Amino acid sequence: MDVANASTADGTTVQLANCSGDAAQVWTLNTQTGDLVSILANKCVDATNTGTSNGTRLQLWDCNGQSNQKWHTQAVS
Repeated sequence: MDVANASTADGTTVQLANCSGDAAQVWTLNTQTGDLVSILANKCVDATNTGTSNGTRLQLWDCNGQSNQKWHTQAVS
């Protein structure tokens, strides 16, 4: 994942990209709160319009604790 144009503004698109090691591709998942945070912007990955369906676009947004900003890991068997 990559923050488009390495922007830090609310509403910036989070997109798939080839790995480059750029700061726009560094994230941290807080397993206690479920926040997936861009290290570059110090903002959360947010499902736009609180979407839950396949294809919902992702964006950066100030962390606000809402369910559309909560993420977790899942083991694949």
